Amino acid sequence: MAKAKKGPPGGAQRHIRARLEYLHKAAAYLQGAAVSPNLPTTESSSNEQEGNQTLQASPSTNLQPSQTNALNRKIAKSPLVHLSQQYISHMRGVSLKTQLRLPIPVKRSFCKRCGMILTSGVNSVQELRNESKNSKKPWANVLVIRCMTCGTEKRFPQTPNRGKKLSERRKEKDTAAES
Repeated sequence: MAKAKKGPPGGAQRHIRARLEYLHKAAAYLQGAAVSPNLPTTESSSNEQEGNQTLQASPSTNLQPSQTNALNRKIAKSPLVHLSQQYISHMRGVSLKTQLRLPIPVKRSFCKRCGMILTSGVNSVQELRNESKNSKKPWANVLVIRCMTCGTEKRFPQTPNRGKKLSERRKEKDTAAES
C-alpha cells in the first residue's frame, strides 16, 4: 500500500497561528479605538450663527510636547488599552508555550515591557542613531524605537547587507584560488 500524501508543512499548528494573528489584530483594534476618541479637540467659531464647532485633530497633526504627554496619560489609563495589553500578553504566552516564533514585524510592533502596540508619533518615537565618532561608520546605524509609555528602547541594527556564512566565504575563496 502506498503512503498517504502529506499536506502542506506547518498545517498541524495552523489553529495556533490563527489564534496568534487574531490576538494581535484584536489588540491593535482595541488600542486604535482607545486612541481615536481621546484626540484633543479645538473649538473654532467663524460666525455667530454657526456657533461653536468642534474639530477632531488627526494623528498627523503636530502637537505640543505637553499635549502629547497629556494624550499619552489619557490613553494609558483607558480600559481598552489595558485589554489590548492583556491580549498582547496572551499572544506572547501562547507563542512561548507552543514554541512558535512570532513573525519579525509582529514582534517589532509592540513593546516588550508594557505590551503597548507601538504607533509612531502616537505612543512611540523612532530615530536613527549612529554613535560612531562623527558618524563615520555607516554600518553602525541603529534604528531606536522608544516607547513613550514606559520609556523602553528597542534597537535594530540597520546594516545594508548581512554577512556571509563561513562556509560560503570558504567556497568563494576556493573558487577564486582555482581560477
